[in-house]
Amino acid sequence: MKRFNLLSVRTLCIVLSLLAAPLRAQETVSLLFAGDAMGHDPQFQWAYNPQTDTYNYEPNFRYVMPYINKSDLAIVNLEVTLGGKPYSGYPTFSTPDSYKDALVNCGFDVITLANNHILDRGKRGLERTLDKVADCPNVGAYRDSADRANRYPLILELQGLRIALFNVTYGTNGFFPVKPNIVNYIDTAQIAADLRSLEGKDIDMKIMSIHWGDEYVTKAIPKQRELARWLADKGFDLIIGGHPHVVEDAEYLTVTRARDNNNKEQGTKSNEQTQELKTVPVLYSLGNLISNQRRLNTNGGIMVRIDIRLDNAEIQNVSYLPCYVHKGTISYKKDAKTVTEKHFFLLPTTDYLAGKLPFKLDAEAEKALRIFHKNTTERLSNLPVMK
Repeated sequence: MKRFNLLSVRTLCIVLSLLAAPLRAQETVSLLFAGDAMGHDPQFQWAYNPQTDTYNYEPNFRYVMPYINKSDLAIVNLEVTLGGKPYSGYPTFSTPDSYKDALVNCGFDVITLANNHILDRGKRGLERTLDKVADCPNVGAYRDSADRANRYPLILELQGLRIALFNVTYGTNGFFPVKPNIVNYIDTAQIAADLRSLEGKDIDMKIMSIHWGDEYVTKAIPKQRELARWLADKGFDLIIGGHPHVVEDAEYLTVTRARDNNNKEQGTKSNEQTQELKTVPVLYSLGNLISNQRRLNTNGGIMVRIDIRLDNAEIQNVSYLPCYVHKGTISYKKDAKTVTEKHFFLLPTTDYLAGKLPFKLDAEAEKALRIFHKNTTERLSNLPVMK
């Protein structure tokens, strides 16, 4: 996990200690977003070691870890509860605590919680999940109104750039939070009120992480597009979606914004404003980060990298990494010995196809990877693949 310090005013602030040398030596900072981290039964069953009575998820993220750690801030949607034993998968998820630890250890800094499975274990499951992620900045679900007022929106600070992260879900599978617990739902009046709570604060960018859409549909539905337009018009600079369990299309929305004539690089401010056209990237669904789903298009997802200029808080580049979930065995050489492992492995398809990974998949798995890569890159032909 990258190093950071926490500051608490009314909201939670994260100040990342970047490893590049003097302040402002770099021109941009990068955010990385990952899709839905699922926890089906085979995932925790395969992670279990009966000799040690522990669950090891390290192999899941081993081959994507370098990409996660290249970012200045990495954000993932935890779509399970950490509700304790007995562990269970679909339809009511409760996953071993070490799953969250593996996500953090591979480099994720922030966890989003507003999704349709956050109430799978009721009040106890929600509160236990909040306890287990308390050492990691998180957003979307709260113990009570005071907790939400203190921590929402989540304010992230990177090299002086201040970002407000919002997180909402369309629903929670028919379950409802037991008072005083709170889950953020898609409610335009509430979202507008939360935006107003930022007035007078020095915020450079507003990002919405949203759980929406229809499952297994690879193109955003009209309701998503309408809501994305509303969010962009209201002032959001980036919209990142999840829930459909497949990668959906992406687009850039153009809006007109009033801009303060400030120079963040030089620290100068002006009361004057000008109107400008602004483009808002919308990634409608990142798909699954990792899961046991094997049907077409569900056996993978994308990680999205957003490069942001420090001098004017503008998004400079949006790129993505297709990641295929291999469920099975791999064999590779280590210290002149052949090592064979059986697990769920998240594989960057570009690395595998370029021969950069230390193993070859069996013919059936490689065919599935190639199909996933082709379908995903064709669907996102308007975006560059991450290098």
